[in-house]
Amino acid sequence: MMEGDTAMVRIQRKSSMESEPRTLTMDQIQFAREAALYVVNTRSIEEALSIFTEGLEPVGGRNGDRMMDMSREMQFVEELEQLQLTEIIRDIASAPF
Repeated sequence: MMEGDTAMVRIQRKSSMESEPRTLTMDQIQFAREAALYVVNTRSIEEALSIFTEGLEPVGGRNGDRMMDMSREMQFVEELEQLQLTEIIRDIASAPF
């Protein structure tokens, strides 16, 4: 490339899921994505969390840490919901009309 030339270099990125060995077909993956989206759109955060984590067991991390226990997860979800509610109220209160 000569000085003054501006050439764009496009980097091809893949999600980590795409670089893993496939155990499902693309149709099955698409169906799972659509089902997950349906759950997120039709259930409360608590219900969705329960559905997505059903059957999971804690695993040790690199430092021997365990997964967050359910009560801490629920506390986090409640705090997140409160934050989202606060943002909605703030939006309504500051609307210019």
